[in-house]
Amino acid sequence: MKKVFEISDMMCNHCVESVTKACKSVEGVENVEVSLNDKTAVVEGNFDEQKILQAIEDIGFEPKLK
Repeated sequence: MKKVFEISDMMCNHCVESVTKACKSVEGVENVEVSLNDKTAVVEGNFDEQKILQAIEDIGFEPKLK
C-alpha cells in the first residue's frame, strides 16, 4: 500500500526529519519519502493510515490524506 499525506505546515529540513521519524515509528511502515517542496509524505507498507495521521499530529503538524 502507498499513501500520500499532505503536510502544508512543514517549513524546513528539520520538519522533514521529524515527519520522517514519526512515520517510520508506525508499525508496518516500510518506506517513507518526505518532500519539503511538495509538502507531502509518501508512505509505503502495510499500516493503519489513521496511525500515520496521529503520529504526524503528535509532533505538531496538521496532515491530510491526499
